[in-house]
Amino acid sequence: MSVMQFLKKIYNKLPEPPSTNYIYREIKPSPYDFLPSEPIIYDIGSKEARAGYAFGKPPKGAKVVCVDMEEGVGVDLVADAHDLHMVESDSVDFVTSISVLEHVRYPQQVVKEMYRILKPGGIIYINVPFVFPFHADPNDYYRFTYKGIDILCEDFNKLDSGFNRGPASTMHHLLVHFMAILFSFNNNVIYAVNVDVFKWLFFWVKYLDKFIAKYSMAYVIHAGTYFIGKK
Repeated sequence: MSVMQFLKKIYNKLPEPPSTNYIYREIKPSPYDFLPSEPIIYDIGSKEARAGYAFGKPPKGAKVVCVDMEEGVGVDLVADAHDLHMVESDSVDFVTSISVLEHVRYPQQVVKEMYRILKPGGIIYINVPFVFPFHADPNDYYRFTYKGIDILCEDFNKLDSGFNRGPASTMHHLLVHFMAILFSFNNNVIYAVNVDVFKWLFFWVKYLDKFIAKYSMAYVIHAGTYFIGKK
């Protein structure tokens, strides 16, 4: 076993570093609170999430259809969100999409497809980043402010919108990646290790959102932007 293989083995046994995210408040009412009994739920770009997010888990009896571009654990339908022709119009009670629209080529077209498949009175929940590092999956194209997402979803009747990741959590995430780059010496492996190191070193920063995320000017630096709407 080489020295690098040995170090990698040791590194993989270390505990996961803390998340940079800090949820300083709950989204209430949850979008799930608006749904009928035994709803049909489509989770667009879900991977393995199965529609379980910070605002809650699907209600009992829900039929959850997870949609993604590639096959994977928990994926029920492999499809491009720009064209969900295989899904009948006016047939879905709830559509959610978390951190997906920044990766699609035409987000307005994807939102229109979501609108099409929703039943009249159906609910949508979208979450997208604003101040956030580039993250290709498989690529990364857009950012949306908490005002911009209202325009993106203007075909819906807005029930709620705003941001749920405050300035401290946002700056924690940026600081981790900035310091990782600064001390990477242009080496991708060192950069990846540094990300974990600086997550540990700066984990405390995010908790400042317990106080400052409620300031009137907190919207200036926010990461997670969300919209809850009704068709």
